[in-house]
Amino acid sequence: MSFTQLLTILWARRQFLIFTVIGVVLIAWLAWLVMPKLYVATTSVVINARAADPLTGAAPNMPSTSAVLATQMDVIASRAVALQVTDMLKLPTDEAAAEAADLPMRTREGWANELLRKLTAKPVAESSVVRIRVEDEDPKLAADVANAFAEAYMQMSLNLRLDPAKRQSVWFDEQLTRLRGVVEDRRQKLSEYQREHGIVATSERMDVENGRLEDLSRQLLDAQRKSQETGARVRQAVQAMSADRLSEVPEVMGNGLLQALKGDQIRAETRLAELSERYGRNHPQYIATSAEIEAIRQKIGAEVSRVRGAIEQTAQISQRELSDLQRAYDQQKQHILELSRQRDELSVQDREVQTAQAAYDAALQRSSQLRLESQLNETSVAVLDTALPPSSPAGMAFVTTTALSLIFGGLLGAALALMLEMIDRRVRDGDELVRVAGIEVLGEVPRLRASFKPARIPLVRGQGTLLEGGSA
Repeated sequence: MSFTQLLTILWARRQFLIFTVIGVVLIAWLAWLVMPKLYVATTSVVINARAADPLTGAAPNMPSTSAVLATQMDVIASRAVALQVTDMLKLPTDEAAAEAADLPMRTREGWANELLRKLTAKPVAESSVVRIRVEDEDPKLAADVANAFAEAYMQMSLNLRLDPAKRQSVWFDEQLTRLRGVVEDRRQKLSEYQREHGIVATSERMDVENGRLEDLSRQLLDAQRKSQETGARVRQAVQAMSADRLSEVPEVMGNGLLQALKGDQIRAETRLAELSERYGRNHPQYIATSAEIEAIRQKIGAEVSRVRGAIEQTAQISQRELSDLQRAYDQQKQHILELSRQRDELSVQDREVQTAQAAYDAALQRSSQLRLESQLNETSVAVLDTALPPSSPAGMAFVTTTALSLIFGGLLGAALALMLEMIDRRVRDGDELVRVAGIEVLGEVPRLRASFKPARIPLVRGQGTLLEGGSA
């Protein structure tokens, strides 16, 4: 079908086309008049999800901006925010309040569902701005609801950040009480242990005790050496006495009394030898000299016995000193081992105190931080534009509605005209008859007008004769 044929068909069915356009326009006007007018109020909020922590100054490790905005969209359109908006606007939930506010009565949950149905939250492309749109028949109510959603969202965002901090702060306070008790218990045990064992300064006391052990060790070595020397002298004295070689004993050689007695003995024996040559054994001088020699021998024996006793006593004393020093050394060593054990036990208890104190300090620091976070009434959301009551309803205006209805009516009329033409096919001109039937057109008879005036035939096709006014 050519464009000329299309125009011919539309012109032939122009009345149907006109009536269709008029009908569509009338229906559009009626719908525009009958349908309720909806007013759209819009408010904008800015979400700064990557703002630095006001307490620590550190940047948060947040996901991408799109993920954050998607989450915030869900928060804005959540039931909790809608319920909070219901409470903020004091929407009526009983008959008296509904009559006073000239609004329908709904339950709190019903109002929340109705508000969510009218709400549209959409982020602005490539930015952190979110637009909150609310549709309602009342322009003021639409603006109030949009602003209430923005305020409720800000409060909800703040609560979502503060509530975990408050709960954690309460939990940390409970832990602080427990940890404080643990620290006090550990400190009390440490103090009791120090008081029980008399520990004041562990390192200094260990140095003193180790010094005493070193002194005892040196004294013990000296006593062992002295005991060995005295034991050797005793054995030497015993052997010399048994072999009658007292001159080999140093104590005897160094004894002046024994040396004097030995001299007296030698002189007495010399005199006795002289007397034995001059007198007989029964001579009084010989007897007196013999008695003197015997007395000197007894004195020498007594002195030797005394010297031997002195040597043995010195050896015994040295042995006792050695035993005492060995016992003192062993006791000191055991004492140092006990101090080392006490020091280890004290170190363990001190580490327990330090560990408990470190846990308490860490919990105290975190509790203080959470307490500050729970009191920080700052949010990363700010209202950019406040919604105002719209002056005109949303949707198409009357002129726009009329223009669109004319366009749609024209298209619909043309489509219906073509459909009717397909159902009731007609030949509109000679060219179409030639193309459809394949016969030659000799002439065209114009449509007679209402005045019945003779019409002039403008065109004769082919080899035929031109007819005018019915004559040849």
